[in-house]
Amino acid sequence: MSFEENKQYEEEKKEESQFTSELQDAIEEQREEIVKQEPVNEKEPEPEPEPEPEEVKEETVAPVKAAPPVEEKKKKEERISYSHIDVDLWRTKMHKEEWGIRLDAQRAQKDRQWTRDMDAIGTVKVDGEDYGLLAIRENLWKGKDPLERRFVMKLFSPSGYWRASIERLQGESFANSHATKEPCPAYVCIFKHTRNLFRIRRLSHFPRFQGQIFGFSYLDENDKFQSFVIDDKRLRLGSDWVIKNIHNKVIAKINGKFLNVGGRFKIDIFEEKLAKDKTFYNMLILFSSTLRFYRNIKKNIKKSLKELKISDTEVKLDDSESNLYLNPRKLSI
Repeated sequence: MSFEENKQYEEEKKEESQFTSELQDAIEEQREEIVKQEPVNEKEPEPEPEPEPEEVKEETVAPVKAAPPVEEKKKKEERISYSHIDVDLWRTKMHKEEWGIRLDAQRAQKDRQWTRDMDAIGTVKVDGEDYGLLAIRENLWKGKDPLERRFVMKLFSPSGYWRASIERLQGESFANSHATKEPCPAYVCIFKHTRNLFRIRRLSHFPRFQGQIFGFSYLDENDKFQSFVIDDKRLRLGSDWVIKNIHNKVIAKINGKFLNVGGRFKIDIFEEKLAKDKTFYNMLILFSSTLRFYRNIKKNIKKSLKELKISDTEVKLDDSESNLYLNPRKLSI
């Protein structure tokens, strides 16, 4: 081994010994630090106390945020019916209410409103109890001349006394239909319990594909103005109608039984005050009685207007109808 190699070997050996000594010193220093920290960390930190089983969050938040079940939602959506009315129009004349040879004569003796051409066609029940009998003036309705055909329906009590009537106004029906270019019948309701007249008119509905709409208004017993809309449900089977007040709230509905030849209608009233209002529920009963004849009424208006356009004939109103056009203020003077 040369001198230079020996010198290099000794230097490397010194470096190794120096590195080992430094390493030992660092290990001893770490041991001293650990020994110093041992008395401080002799006891392990105590675990945090577990939360109590009844927490405030669980009591307050859980019941508020819990979604109500589906059954409760359905119950809230259901409306309370304060009055249920059944209007049943018979399919044929073979009914027990029509049996009897002198039955019409006996009814005419009880009340002058029962004329010789009256034909009983149905019954009315209010909350399951017999309320009245519906009859139509058959000769007026089956007239050959479309300009002279009149629709008159009357409601009698079970004992045979007159309660109310509904008539189609020929003149006003022609005028409204001529203006709107579609059949728009107009009716007038007359009641025994009041001297006022109440009108129901079919109004033009825009857009037309949404269905048909009727309107009527009156002053109630407390002289408060009441306005209602009778709107049909277009996408339903049968003749179904919804009655809304001036605030656009549904306060009643008329459900027509599907595929019923005669015509059966169920009326539900969802406001307690209106359920006790004679004028309101009697108007709904009379309006329901016209639905069986609604198509024929519209056909009659179309034929009449067509005949008036072709010929030069004039509309001659019946005396009982022309009296309804008189000025009531002048008559009261």
